[in-house]
Amino acid sequence: MNAKVEQLRNYSVISRLDDAIPLSTEEWISAEHLLNQVSEFVPLSMLNNLTEAIITYADDQARRGYLLGQEDLVHEWKARNKH
Repeated sequence: MNAKVEQLRNYSVISRLDDAIPLSTEEWISAEHLLNQVSEFVPLSMLNNLTEAIITYADDQARRGYLLGQEDLVHEWKARNKH
């Protein structure tokens, strides 16, 4: 049961991050341009695998960053309430 709760919580975090992260940034436009250039030279299936790996990595890093931020916030609140 804990695995399902954790999976749901992770999905919730990822959904919130997806809603909050714009795709019209210079960094994303540059990455999209590079992916389009690479697509001219590699099989589409390889490009899809690469894109999926990048997305998975980015989602995991964003989730970890979010959780670390929440942990820091809890520590800050605890420190404030001690005084």
